Amino acid sequence: MKIPLIFTLHLISGPVGCFDVIGFPGGEVRITCKYQNSAGGQKSFCKLRTLQECGNSITSQRGQFNTGVHEGRFSLVDNPVGALTATIRHLSLQDSGLYRCEEAGGWSYDVNLRVNEDPCCLRLKTVTGYLGETVTISCSYPEELQNKTKFFFKQYGQYYTEVIRSSDSQTGRFSISEDRSSKVVSVRISDVREEDGGVYSCAVSAGGEPVSYYTRYTEIQLQVSVKIPTSTAQYGFYIIITVSVCVGLLLIGGLTLSFYKLGCTRTQDSISSNMQTRRNTADENDPTRNQNITVDPVYHNLNTNQSEDSVYQSLDPCINQLDAVYHILNPYTNQSYQSTRA
Repeated sequence: MKIPLIFTLHLISGPVGCFDVIGFPGGEVRITCKYQNSAGGQKSFCKLRTLQECGNSITSQRGQFNTGVHEGRFSLVDNPVGALTATIRHLSLQDSGLYRCEEAGGWSYDVNLRVNEDPCCLRLKTVTGYLGETVTISCSYPEELQNKTKFFFKQYGQYYTEVIRSSDSQTGRFSISEDRSSKVVSVRISDVREEDGGVYSCAVSAGGEPVSYYTRYTEIQLQVSVKIPTSTAQYGFYIIITVSVCVGLLLIGGLTLSFYKLGCTRTQDSISSNMQTRRNTADENDPTRNQNITVDPVYHNLNTNQSEDSVYQSLDPCINQLDAVYHILNPYTNQSYQSTRA
C-alpha cells in the first residue's frame, strides 16, 4: 500500500519515496524496486541507521543480472528488465525498520517494513489429501490485507513457484475462492496426485509502481496418501476385534487351567499330609505296630513219608555191620541214638 508520505533527501539525487511493507514473524517478504533509467552504478539494499546513513547492506554484482547475492537471510537479485528484488527470510520483530534500495549515483526508494504478530497467520500446519480426491487448503489473513491480491505458492527447494492467485478463479486442477467476511482464502486441488505433496504458502501482494512486495505468512504441509475403503477398514476392524477376543479367551483359559492345576496340587498335598499325620498318630498309639515278628523255621524239608520209628535210612546189607555206624541219617528225623553197635 502506497503511503502519501514523500520527502526529498538532498544527499541523494532524485526524489525518494517511502512505502509500507507488512511481514509476519517466521514469514518472508520479497521487495521489488523498479527503475527505468540506470546510471550504471552499483545497486544495493540496506537498513538505515538514520535517514542519511545505511547500516548493513547487500550489494548486487555490477553488470551481472539474475545471478543473485545471498548473505544469510538476505538476498538481492538485479533483473535486466529494470527491477531490483530484495528478499528477507525468517522474519523477526527486530527486522522492523526503514530500508533503502538504491543505485549509486542514481535512483533510491525507502521502504518501511512492519513485522506484525497476528494469531491468524500461523507459520505451519499440515493437511492430508487422498489420491484421486479433492483437498481444500485454507488460510486466514489480517484485516489490513483484505483488499490485497492473494497468492498461493509451492516450494521447490529454496524457490517458490506461483500456483494460483485470487484474480484467477481456476488454473488447471487448482481453484481459489475468498470469503472476505471471515477473511479466509481457500484453494481446492481436485484429482489429487502424488506429486501434489509438498509445502505450500499463502501470500499477499501489494504495492505497484515503483515499489511492490510479496509477503508469505502461512505454510501448509500437504501429505498425500491412499485412502482405505470403508468396507476394508471395517473388515480390518472386525479382524482386529476377533483376534483380540480370541487372544483374551486364550489368556483366560490358560489362567483358569493354571489355577485349576495349582488347586489340584494343593489338594493332593493336603490329602497326603493328612494321611501321613494319621499314620503317625496311629503309630504313636500302637507301639507294637511297627515291630517285626520273625519265626525261624525248625524243619525245612521234613519228609512226611518216614515213620516215626524209622532209624535206618540206608544200610548196605552186604557190609559187615559189626561196629557199623549209620552213614546216612536224616537230620530231620527224631533220632534217639547217635550210633548203634550190633
